[in-house]
Amino acid sequence: MNTKLKKYGTSFLLGGGLFCLYLFTREFPAPEASENFRMLADAATIPGLLFTMFGALIWAASLGAMDGLSYGLRSAMRALLPGGRVQKEETYAEHVTRRREKYANSRGYGFLLLTGLAFLAIAGIFVALFYAC
Repeated sequence: MNTKLKKYGTSFLLGGGLFCLYLFTREFPAPEASENFRMLADAATIPGLLFTMFGALIWAASLGAMDGLSYGLRSAMRALLPGGRVQKEETYAEHVTRRREKYANSRGYGFLLLTGLAFLAIAGIFVALFYAC
């Protein structure tokens, strides 16, 4: 089986599980159609936002947007932990080089972003139906 199909299938199944979990915790179906559309829109928004934000965060981290933050936090933790200063100090340039090597093979998380956008599109359809009722 194709690995892309596995990635997309798994993410859609997980998103569908979150969708159903939200609906099972509510009184679905409701007597009014507009209330049903609101609950369906809310149920699709949750996995949509989660997958979109995780995909965007991984994409930003792979481009190096979090390098300065991670270097600063690591330096602060080394200063606070006992024995942290005994280890060799890593420069920012070495840190960035190490992080780039780590994220060099992390491409291929676009399926999270696309899956999230698909769920958000479904939520948009239900929002439109909610306002149409």
